Amino acid sequence: MMDALTESWPLLDNPVVWATLVVALFCYGLLIRFCFVERHDQDWFEATQYWHQSIRQMLAALPLLGLLGTITGLTATFIGMARDGGLALQELVTGGISDALFTTQLGLVLVIPGLLLAGLLSHQRRNWMIRSEHEILNRTKD
Repeated sequence: MMDALTESWPLLDNPVVWATLVVALFCYGLLIRFCFVERHDQDWFEATQYWHQSIRQMLAALPLLGLLGTITGLTATFIGMARDGGLALQELVTGGISDALFTTQLGLVLVIPGLLLAGLLSHQRRNWMIRSEHEILNRTKD
């Protein structure tokens, strides 16, 4: 099954692509859970407080993983060119550059929706804090 998949999508045999996808899916899972699934209560706020900074750091790693893929793709291309005798190997050059550009694009494309969801989570956390402080003030007045 995996061999058929990598024949159709040859870039899936790149470990940087998989690392980027795993980090992005983990972040998206947490963000969707916190933004849309869980009830916004004290437990939710404490969980978001625990995860909020980690999510932002993992999202910041996505473009860096893309850059790592760029470097590994270009390095593989140059090593192959040196080993096999220069620029005559068009397939080798285009394959390595394709790898490099795809990983960069993947890292950049995956970070944008993640940052938007992280912004929504920050907004929801701020609103929750304001509402909870307002409720405390109203209780103390009564």
